[in-house]
Amino acid sequence: MRATQEAILGEIRRWGYRYVVTPTLESLDVLALGLGPEQRRRLFKLTDADGSVLAVVGERTVPVARLAAGRLRSAPLPLRLCYAGAVLTNDPERFRRRREAHQVGAELIGASGPVADAEVIAMAVRCLDAAGLRRYQVEVGHAEFFQGLLEDGLPSELRSAVRQALARRDLVGLEALLESTRLRSAEQELLLRFPALRGGPEILEAAGALVTNRRSERALAELARVGELLAGHGLKGVISFDLGAIRDFDYYTGVTFEAYGELGRPLALGGRYDRLLQRFGRPAPATGFMVHLDLVGELLRSHGLGEPRLDAGVAWTPAGLKAALRLGASLRLLGLRTVVDTEPRPLATADRWRRSLGARHLLHLTGSDRVSWAAGEGEPQRLAVEEALARLASGEER
Repeated sequence: MRATQEAILGEIRRWGYRYVVTPTLESLDVLALGLGPEQRRRLFKLTDADGSVLAVVGERTVPVARLAAGRLRSAPLPLRLCYAGAVLTNDPERFRRRREAHQVGAELIGASGPVADAEVIAMAVRCLDAAGLRRYQVEVGHAEFFQGLLEDGLPSELRSAVRQALARRDLVGLEALLESTRLRSAEQELLLRFPALRGGPEILEAAGALVTNRRSERALAELARVGELLAGHGLKGVISFDLGAIRDFDYYTGVTFEAYGELGRPLALGGRYDRLLQRFGRPAPATGFMVHLDLVGELLRSHGLGEPRLDAGVAWTPAGLKAALRLGASLRLLGLRTVVDTEPRPLATADRWRRSLGARHLLHLTGSDRVSWAAGEGEPQRLAVEEALARLASGEER
């Protein structure tokens, strides 16, 4: 998982983002500024020696927002920040087999508008590429589209219940709630169709013909522009729109997205949260994303990828030990992951040792100026040490 984390962070840094470290343990009062009641309920809580209540972070956007509004308050905007770390939650539905998960993420603070939204989504997709994934789909939505529907004739006392029913995609419960309102049949039909409002650019046009409020119309216009920009990033083939997405964090205010793989759970997700930083005293627009490292690792392992293999195993006989140590050092200087054996062994058992390590190449030294080199399923060849080094450096397998 560490190699995947570093690959993702490396991609984020190529977009100009600066790595920051935020606390794993925060004051509950501080986290409460950025989280709603349901998110606060999920936190693991403990009491400090002075009686103050602390909590283990369940996500890292709020701590990064606090950092940007605190220690980095004098830094000019926009800020491009990234992070990696563990989070814990008391909700078994979010993390199936354990309460701890690992995340890598990035936050673009102080930039508003579709260009910034598209940057964050495109960067998240490139992070999945950097991790080694090739099959995924990204669904883009907008928090304001739903808020516009809620305010368009729906009684305020029912909005929370309707939101929860839509989040669960509970159409039976939703229909029962709507029957108790004075909404016109057309408005009820729109809310009942809400979970199915997903597809390509055509769904934006179809939804535009159904809505009658300016808030939802503006959201559709922003989504259309973000879609155009993502096509400019070369991502047209993996982007679709999901107008029925309901996110479980209350701070989202604009464009949101989720990236799915074959597991059916989001590998990456994020969105715009323009009102979060003002709760910490520094009003600023912001957007960001995080990648679920555990889920990405699970998907990679299901395809036989997982952690990167060793590049070389260097074996030796007693006469070849010094040369083996020098060769191992040279390979590492070339950036190749290399293990030098800790005990002598003949060539016949050295190749079995190399396979047990999962190394791509075997180099066996016996004290002469030549080395036995094997790769894959091929038979060992006798080469000059310099030629073997050149082949490994070039990535040659045979």
